[in-house]
Amino acid sequence: EALSAGTPLTSVDILRDTSRYDAYVDRLESFDKYYVKTGLPELDNIIGGWDREEELATIVARTNVGKSWLLLKFAVAAAEQGLNIGIYSGEMSERKVGYRIDTLIQHISNGALVHGSANIQNDYKTYIDSLPTRFKGSIKVLTPKMINGPAGVTALRAFIEKDNLDMLFIDQHSLLEDDRKAKNPVEKASNISKDLKNLQVLKRIPIISVSQQNRSSTENGVGSEHIAQSDRIAQDSTIILFFERHKDDNTLLDIDLVKSRDSENGKKLTYKVDFNLGKFTYIPGENDTNQTSQQNYASRYDSGDEVFN
Repeated sequence: EALSAGTPLTSVDILRDTSRYDAYVDRLESFDKYYVKTGLPELDNIIGGWDREEELATIVARTNVGKSWLLLKFAVAAAEQGLNIGIYSGEMSERKVGYRIDTLIQHISNGALVHGSANIQNDYKTYIDSLPTRFKGSIKVLTPKMINGPAGVTALRAFIEKDNLDMLFIDQHSLLEDDRKAKNPVEKASNISKDLKNLQVLKRIPIISVSQQNRSSTENGVGSEHIAQSDRIAQDSTIILFFERHKDDNTLLDIDLVKSRDSENGKKLTYKVDFNLGKFTYIPGENDTNQTSQQNYASRYDSGDEVFN
């Protein structure tokens, strides 16, 4: 009744409004205007990159698998593309976040950075001096210490607006505060997820967050039911990526694409990882046809292959 009484309401007749064709043509000519490369070309080949206007992605893994490293790798890739990046680090200090970013950019030993090895000092100084002019974008870090406690979604909105962010990365979901002050953990997680979704819709920037995996068995594969605390997170996410280490080789990491609103689900990518040096090497599977160029990504759709759900 309130809408009909006083609020203007405008709908769109999609059978007569053809503006989406113009948007389609614009994507063909200016793909990077609509998507952000993830930093993993094989993943881009499947999802096309992060949608610049409609992405709320969730990275899920158990403790110590490396999900924070992957989140930061995605952030570095976005900054390399000229975007102003925000990182909310609910656990690590800005200094340790910085050391990880240095490792991902320059492949300097993270252990040597954190523990202060003299062996890398000259190389590290040269890198640090070059950094201000090396990137077109920026990486801003916000921690609970800077705002006298855990951030809620209201604080994240202020972060986006104050620093004019193009993309927000959150490490991690469980370290956010519920602005509605729910006591029940499931209700709290649900509230935060809904508020993040509303924030993404309002600000129209990609938001990528880390979430903890629950203790359920994954012998039959991973799925959205393995996200800890709330199935609302799965409902609100446009993309869900699960990270798992191989039991027989801890240097191998699987990335399972459990949910992707605009591409094919159920894909698995395997990488050999060296987190100490920030290196990720793709390991092709049997009969692997993964191609890494944007032209090859587009050609999958030109061929008429059915890839959307």
